[in-house]
Amino acid sequence: MVDITQAAQAKSDQLNVVDILGTEPVIRIRAYDYDAKRKQQPLWIYFDGDNNRPWKPSKGMIRILINGWGKEGDNFVGRYVQLFVEPTVKYAGEEVGGIQIRAMSDIDPNGLNTFLTINQKKRIKFFVAHLQVNQSEYPQDKFEEALPKMIDFMHSGKMTLQQVIAHCQRTGRLSQEQLQQLEKNAPSET
Repeated sequence: MVDITQAAQAKSDQLNVVDILGTEPVIRIRAYDYDAKRKQQPLWIYFDGDNNRPWKPSKGMIRILINGWGKEGDNFVGRYVQLFVEPTVKYAGEEVGGIQIRAMSDIDPNGLNTFLTINQKKRIKFFVAHLQVNQSEYPQDKFEEALPKMIDFMHSGKMTLQQVIAHCQRTGRLSQEQLQQLEKNAPSET
């Protein structure tokens, strides 16, 4: 028998709503790439466990990041963001859902009150909570025990790599080695 569930997965060069659906992952930013020539998605954020598929935040989320951490992209590296799926986000007039920021590390402990531009005539209040980063590491023995099941979930299409990582983060922060093991065993997107 040949498992064909991977054929149903979208090919993409970025983190998508479907990758985090049902989870609210906390990502640690490891690098960024800014190119003003990319009009729609000028900022690409690489994070631990991204499998070379960066988060490409919307202009509104870029404004939130700048509001919280300043305009220097180097300030973002090493900091944490909790993401979530907002199903009412529109693209070309259609509700398609989008990735938004729930919480950020290294901001005021009371959070960040700001506005999000919906269109030229509409702005809404937007709150970003302070993210207290869980510094405890995911236990290695528990990781080794759960790894075969996590690999099976990824290959069967039950969970994406980002969903597995988000699930693990409920217990503790994954080490670089643990992240590399998950990435190495994630299904190929080619």
